[in-house]
Amino acid sequence: MIELIIISFAAGILTVLAPCILPLLPVIIGGSGLRDDKERNISLKHPTIIVGSLVLSIVVFTLLLKATTAFLGVPAMVWSILSGGIVLLFGINLLFPILWEKVMIATGFQAGANRLLGRSQKNAGIRKDILLGAALGPVFNSCSPTYALIVAVILPASFTIGLTYLFAYAVGLGSVLLLIGFFGRVITTRLRWLSNPNGVFQKIIGIIFILVGLMILFGVDKHIQTYVLEHGWYDPIMKLEESFSAK
Repeated sequence: MIELIIISFAAGILTVLAPCILPLLPVIIGGSGLRDDKERNISLKHPTIIVGSLVLSIVVFTLLLKATTAFLGVPAMVWSILSGGIVLLFGINLLFPILWEKVMIATGFQAGANRLLGRSQKNAGIRKDILLGAALGPVFNSCSPTYALIVAVILPASFTIGLTYLFAYAVGLGSVLLLIGFFGRVITTRLRWLSNPNGVFQKIIGIIFILVGLMILFGVDKHIQTYVLEHGWYDPIMKLEESFSAK
């Protein structure tokens, strides 16, 4: 069992190189780099919360899909709209904070919007990080053969063992994403012009969030994943992972 836990953990690490991670990386890097004027030191808080929320979201959503029929009849587009919409809203809030605030005031959703997204000067709040990370769990669809084995075979046979392997896989994936997020955090902290909460970098992150949100909304991310898989670009990583499983 220990060997399979290690294999699941290693498979999670290798998944970072898979095309199915493409929608996650901009959000992890961009979200980890956001900060406000009160933050002066390098901190693991934001990337840890974002990645931790993503990991838990992946585990919980995987279990929900396998444990209940309530979600099986829900079209995949619903999850894409939900996840893509949240990322899109964050992007709009970053890119057009004043316009966003005016729209919220005009529509009467000012209080709710402030609680959900926070004002642009406070966009590094814990709730924002949790929501941003958790939003991507429903659209995560791993290319990993180990993940597919856990979900399709091991989890139905033994919930406890399957959950252990699934958690090990998610932690492996999250550990590398955390390193990526921390690396982005270091860069934005060292380079002061990147740290300006109202600067150009924040606007670029907003544009990236909007693009990622639109990609998820219209399923473009799935087409990219399919293209990469069909052309065999991920085959070396899959073979490496399968070699681990065969030992």
